[in-house]
Amino acid sequence: MNEWAEAIERLPADEFWVYFIATCLISLACLYFYFRYLWRYRIMQDTPTALIRSASQGYNEFAGIARLLPGEPIIAPLTKQSCVWYWYKVEEKQSHYVRGRSRTSWSLFETGISDGVFSLHGKTGRAIVNPDDAEVIHSVSDTWYGSSPFPTAGPKGFSSSAFALAKRYRYSEKRIHEGDQLYVLGDFKSFKELALPTKDESLAAILRQWKSNPRMLLNRFDEDRDGHIDSAEWEKAVLIAKHQLAEELARQHRGPVEHIIERPMSSRKPFLISTKNEAVLTARFQYKSWVSLCLFFAISGVALWMMNVRMG
Repeated sequence: MNEWAEAIERLPADEFWVYFIATCLISLACLYFYFRYLWRYRIMQDTPTALIRSASQGYNEFAGIARLLPGEPIIAPLTKQSCVWYWYKVEEKQSHYVRGRSRTSWSLFETGISDGVFSLHGKTGRAIVNPDDAEVIHSVSDTWYGSSPFPTAGPKGFSSSAFALAKRYRYSEKRIHEGDQLYVLGDFKSFKELALPTKDESLAAILRQWKSNPRMLLNRFDEDRDGHIDSAEWEKAVLIAKHQLAEELARQHRGPVEHIIERPMSSRKPFLISTKNEAVLTARFQYKSWVSLCLFFAISGVALWMMNVRMG
């Protein structure tokens, strides 16, 4: 410890302040992550798991099985495997010299993320999941090496052999596969409730349509055949339109309702898609919050010690 104290005392003033400020910033970062992980832990604890059929509109958590939607499949770019979500990164090895010595590092060549939607099948129905801007905890992660910008073999092929040092490119890919059990925390909305016009708007639309065809209107509602629709005849037309609207709304109500889970409007509410269940996630976030808090106190203590040594 005395050696460290002497080293702190011998530092030039500008170097000392650089190290001191960096230590303080690391300490504050630990405090930030403490609150971040604690907030996730508490919000997951306070949000009950909902059933898709009976879930209220708004922020909810769901559990179910990931399924592809009909239509174009989602294919991971590097492994060419079918999945419901992917993220990939290609890095290129760069050589450079530092103080006369050759050093190598990996620089980003290309990266991408899935923007396709998929469905979550629960016990009482299904919901479409839009993964844009979600924090995703994946089930499968592969890293392997090759000599071309895009792999000619998968992670279990020759390109992932022990000769990685001789390879120029490094490939990383994360995926969620169809059939994986998912935990999803996000905003829940029902399509039909959002898309249907109000009852007054629908009634007005029916009456406008009838007025646009005067001949049909007269043939149907001009009971005294005087070539005009009087107030009594018009009231009867409105009553029939209301009955027609009621039947149409009843048919729509009996039809299927589509649901979607997506990013919440509030940035304070996390949007989470995970292959880990709620119990594992809450335990993980609680553990990380306590580790972050311990690191905050430890690094803050180092910063105070540095200042005490310097000023003493």
